[in-house]
Amino acid sequence: MRDVWRVPRVHGLNVADAGVRSFWMADALVEEHDRSDPESLTSHVRADVCIVGGGFTGLWTAIELKTRDPRIDVTLVEAGLCGCGASGTNAGMLMNLWPKLPSLVSAGGKDEAVDVARASVEAIEHIRRFCAEHGIDAQIQSNGWLWASNNSSQDGAWRDTLAMAADYSDNPFIELDEEEATRLAGAPTRGGVLDPTCVGLHPARLARGLMRVAESLGVHVHEHTPMTGLRREHAATTVTTTFGSVRAGSVVLAINAWCNQFPQLRSHLVTTASDNVVVRPRHPLRSAPLANVSDSGRLLDYWRPLSSGDLLFGKAGLGIGWGVSGANTLFRAAPHPERLLTQMARTVPDLRGAELLSSWRAPVEYSLSSLPFFGEIAGFPGVYFGTGYSGDGIGPSVIGAQILAGLATRSTDGMTTSFLTRAPSGRGLPPEPIRYLGGQLVKTAMLRQDRKQDQEARIDLPTRLIARIDPTTFLG
Repeated sequence: MRDVWRVPRVHGLNVADAGVRSFWMADALVEEHDRSDPESLTSHVRADVCIVGGGFTGLWTAIELKTRDPRIDVTLVEAGLCGCGASGTNAGMLMNLWPKLPSLVSAGGKDEAVDVARASVEAIEHIRRFCAEHGIDAQIQSNGWLWASNNSSQDGAWRDTLAMAADYSDNPFIELDEEEATRLAGAPTRGGVLDPTCVGLHPARLARGLMRVAESLGVHVHEHTPMTGLRREHAATTVTTTFGSVRAGSVVLAINAWCNQFPQLRSHLVTTASDNVVVRPRHPLRSAPLANVSDSGRLLDYWRPLSSGDLLFGKAGLGIGWGVSGANTLFRAAPHPERLLTQMARTVPDLRGAELLSSWRAPVEYSLSSLPFFGEIAGFPGVYFGTGYSGDGIGPSVIGAQILAGLATRSTDGMTTSFLTRAPSGRGLPPEPIRYLGGQLVKTAMLRQDRKQDQEARIDLPTRLIARIDPTTFLG
C-alpha cells in the first residue's frame, strides 16, 4: 500500500483557467456577474467524503450522496471553476449508451448490457426533470441525435448495433433514408439512424446549475483549489491542496482525463483531443441542421444547432497526449481553427464563410472498451475513480455518480457491482515513449485515411494497416 502520492508537476500551463476559453464557459459566467468570488480552500478540514473535480461526475456524485443521506459531510475541491474541464468544453450532446450496445454486451453480457443502456436513457430524463425542478436553464433542445454516413466507407456503420438492438422493443433507433437524413443533418449524407431520445444542451450552464444545487444541499464547494497529492494515514485519506487539505473517510477522484496520472488507469486510457468551433452564419441557411449529428468515421465529425441560432462543429482525435501531462497539454485554444473551418465547409457546405465566434481544444480520455469504468485506486483504500467516458459523458455521468456514491459509502446496491466497476480487459497500452510515438504515427495515418475517404479516393495499404492499430473509438 502506498502512503503518499503527489500530482506530477507540469510547468508553464495555467490548467485551472484553461476551460474558461470555451464558448460554453464564457457564456455561462456572464450570467453570474453578481456572484461573489470563488472561495478556495485555505485551511485543514475534515469530511466524510471528499470529491476532487467539479464537473458532471463530481457534482452529480455530491448531489447523490446528499440525496441519499443529508447527514453525509461532503467537501468538493475543483482546480479551476466548476464546469471548466470536460463538462464545459464538450459539444453539449446528451446521449444514451444504446449506440455502444456491442461494447456493453462484450463487457457485461446481454442482460446486464441492456440494463445499462436503459439506465442511460433514464439518465437523460433525470437531467430533464432535475433542470425543471431546480430552475436550471440548460437550453435543452429536444432534437435527437443523428448517426450519419458521410461517405461510402461509413455506409451501414450501424448495421451490427441495430441487429443486436432489434431484440429489444424499447431500443430507440429509427433508420432513415438519404433524403430524410440529409434534411435533419442540414448537409449531404448517405443515410443514417435517428435516436429521438437524445437532446442538445448548454453543458456549462448545466454544470454551474449543478454546483448551485450542491451548495444548497450543504456541499462545501471550493473552487481554485487544485489537488496536490494524497496521503493515506490512520484509515483515512488526506487530499492535499495548494493552501489546505481535506481529511476524509472516502475520496472520489472525478477528474476524467487527468486520471491518466495513475499507472493502473493509464494503461487503459488513450488521451486525445477534440477541437471545436462555434460559428454564426452570415446569411440564412438553405438547409439548417435540425438535429445533433455525428458521422461514422473513426475521427468523428460532429455538429449541432444551438438555441441562439449559432452552430457548433467539432472533430475528434486531432491530438495525442504525452504521458501524465497529456490532459494538460491538450487543454487549450484550438491550435489550427482555420483547418477545422475548412473541414466544416466540406462537411456542412452551407456553413462556408460563417463567422468564427469561438474555438477551443479539450482532452478526451478514450478507454480501450469505449465505456466508462469505476473502481478503487490501487494502494489507496477508500479512494475511488471514474474515467473513460470516451467523448460521451454528460448522460453516463449520472450513472457514474450513482456508482461512485455507492462505492464511497460502501454500498452494494444498484450498479456498484456491475461490469462498469471493472477495468477494460486486455493487455493495455505500451509505456512511453512507444505509446506517444506510436500514437502520432497512427494519428497521422488516420487523418490521411479520413481525408481520402471523404474524397472517395483509394487508400494505400500502409495507411490502412497503420490506421487499423488505433484502439480508440466513440462507439466501441
